[in-house]
Amino acid sequence: MIKLGVRGSVDSVNHILLKIDDLTLMTTENLFLAGEEYRNKTGENLVQLLNSLSRDHEISVKSNVADEIENVLSLKNDELKKYVK
Repeated sequence: MIKLGVRGSVDSVNHILLKIDDLTLMTTENLFLAGEEYRNKTGENLVQLLNSLSRDHEISVKSNVADEIENVLSLKNDELKKYVK
């Protein structure tokens, strides 16, 4: 199972975490400090990655985490909501 999470404080998301078994991947740039262009590109790439991984793996995201990531990365169409468990 692949899990999606965030690292940051109550009022800001700094990094997005992707956990695959014992491996944890994290975005390199601090999303709070990164520019709009970087956040948009990260959002597009994350959606493409999750769509590819979902073919062979179950993906789990909590509702509040999906909301926060979609908000920070300006994702439209509830792209992460389909993975909410």
